[in-house]
Amino acid sequence: MAPAGESIDELRQVLRELARTRDEARVRLHLLSMDSRRRLADVEQEIENFEQKLAARGDSVAEHVIATARGLTRAVTDLLSRPEPEQTRVRDLMSPSPITCRPADDLRLAAQRMWEGDFGVLPVVDDARKPIGVLTDRDICMAAYTRGGALAELSVSEAMSRRVCTCKPSHTLRSAMDLMVTHQVRRLPVVGEDGALVGIVSLADIARLAQAPSSVSHEARTWMPGVLAGISERAGTKPWANSPS
Repeated sequence: MAPAGESIDELRQVLRELARTRDEARVRLHLLSMDSRRRLADVEQEIENFEQKLAARGDSVAEHVIATARGLTRAVTDLLSRPEPEQTRVRDLMSPSPITCRPADDLRLAAQRMWEGDFGVLPVVDDARKPIGVLTDRDICMAAYTRGGALAELSVSEAMSRRVCTCKPSHTLRSAMDLMVTHQVRRLPVVGEDGALVGIVSLADIARLAQAPSSVSHEARTWMPGVLAGISERAGTKPWANSPS
């Protein structure tokens, strides 16, 4: 058995290493997955309990005390070295090549495309397929009501929302969900590097992913309730032409 003085020196060294490793984990907390964060919180509680017991022992140091400190250090180190799962990207769940319409199209044609495709939104694109607006089934109804004309007599440009928020296939699911909450929209056109439309991602796509038993569904399950609540918050009365998509 090592002399008491050597044991105390060894313990102090081990405790410094434990403190350094814990501080590093706290700095890198935002990089850890939700599972790793929960495990780290458990280890932090174990460290706190250990420190309380150690303080009560005074100068009495045993081999198992040093072993416990080393074990806690290894637990934190393992969490930091564990490979984190690849973040879910928009490309993992977007619907590619969505049906679109043009500003000059009439609302009858737009409504027909929505009916045949069984969806409630159409991205409005220009000649280069760059999104310049969004048309929803609600926009069509409100345009017909406020204008008092037949759908064939009204153009998409008269009813569409010109407030377009887009994302890219490489964007993370979390960033897309944050955009949905910020702009209170349920759908985001997805554009390529040239700005042309390549897909669309919707709240329904995220909900389906959340229900899927796959390795990329954890984020959707974790954040879906908050996103739905954020999108559903009342943002004040708005003119129908600027309604969220």
